[in-house]
Amino acid sequence: MFKAYEIVYFSEVFFVSFIFAFIADIFIIKYAQKSGLLLDKDSVLKPQKMHYGDIPRAGGFGIMLSLCFVVLFGLKYWNLILLVPIFLVFLSGMLEDLHNSLSPKQRLALQVLAALSAIYFFDCVITDIGIFMPYYIGIIFSVFCIVGIINAMNIIDGFNGLSGGFSVLTLISIACVAYMVCNVSIFYMCIGLIGGILGFLVLNFPKGRIFLGDGGAYLLGFILAFLLIMLTQGENSKVSPWYGLCVMIYPVFEVLFSVYRKKIMRSMSAMEPDGVHFHMLIYKRITRSNYKTSILIWIFNIPFVFLPVLFFDNTIALIVLSIVFICIYLFIYFKIIKFAGLKLTKN
Repeated sequence: MFKAYEIVYFSEVFFVSFIFAFIADIFIIKYAQKSGLLLDKDSVLKPQKMHYGDIPRAGGFGIMLSLCFVVLFGLKYWNLILLVPIFLVFLSGMLEDLHNSLSPKQRLALQVLAALSAIYFFDCVITDIGIFMPYYIGIIFSVFCIVGIINAMNIIDGFNGLSGGFSVLTLISIACVAYMVCNVSIFYMCIGLIGGILGFLVLNFPKGRIFLGDGGAYLLGFILAFLLIMLTQGENSKVSPWYGLCVMIYPVFEVLFSVYRKKIMRSMSAMEPDGVHFHMLIYKRITRSNYKTSILIWIFNIPFVFLPVLFFDNTIALIVLSIVFICIYLFIYFKIIKFAGLKLTKN
C-alpha cells in the first residue's frame, strides 16, 4: 500500500504530465496552422486516410515533453539515460512527420539503435519466454520484439484515439500488475504516461484536432515494449513473460496477420499499405464513424487487457487468452470480408 504522501506525489505527476502534453499540443496546433508545417494534408491520397481537412500530425510532441518531465521529476525511480532511446525512437518518427524524407531503412536503423541502447543501458533483454534462451539470442529477439511493437502501434493508429486509447488501457493494466508485485518504478512511469496521453487525447478524441503522428505512435510502442520487458524479465520477476504478449496481442497480431495477408494472400510487399486492416473494415462495414470505430475496438480489447491482470503469473491462462483473442479477431475479420464480398487471395 502506498502512503498518503506517495499518493499525493503520483497525483501531482499525473496532473502535471497531463498539463504539459495538453499545452504543448495546443501550441503545435496553432503553429502548424500558421506555418503550414506538420500537417497531414487532405490533398494527399493514402489507402489508410480516414480524415478530412489539413490536420497537425505531431501530437506525439506533447506526450514526448510530458515523458521528459516524468523522467526528470522521477530521478529516484529512473535514470536520465532513459531519454537516449526515447529521443532516438521519437526522432525516427518525428523526422518523417516534419519532412516525409526518411526512408524505411533509415527509420528502422534509428529504431534498432534505440532498442540496442535500451538493452545496453537497462539490460532490457528477453531471455524467458516460458523456456530460457541464451543471452545473445535474447538480445537479437529483444531488438526484433521492440522494433516490432514500435511499428505495430503505428499500424493501429488509424482513427481518432485508437492508438492513444489502447495505450492508456494497456498502461492501466501494467500499473495494476506493477502495484501488485511492488514495482514502484514501473507504476510511476505508467501514471505519468497516462497523464501525458490523456492530455493529447483531449485534443485528438473525438474530433481529431491533432493526430499522434509517426513520432508519437513509435514513442508509445517503444515505451510499452520497454515497460513490459522490464516487468516480466529477470530472475526475480513474479510476472509471466506471456503477460506482455497477452496485453499487446491486438497490435502484435495485427502486424503478423497483415504481413501474412499481404505477402501470402495478396502477393504484395509487406511494407506496402492497404485498406483492409481490421480497424478499417470495422469502420467501413460497421460503424461508419471515425471515433465510434475507436470506441468499439477499445471495448473489444478490454477483456484481453484487464483479464491478464488476474492471471499475471499464470502462463497457461495467458496463452489461452491470447488464442481466444486470435480466434475472435479472425472470425470477425473474415465475416466482414465475406459480407463485403472482398477477395484477399491472389489473382
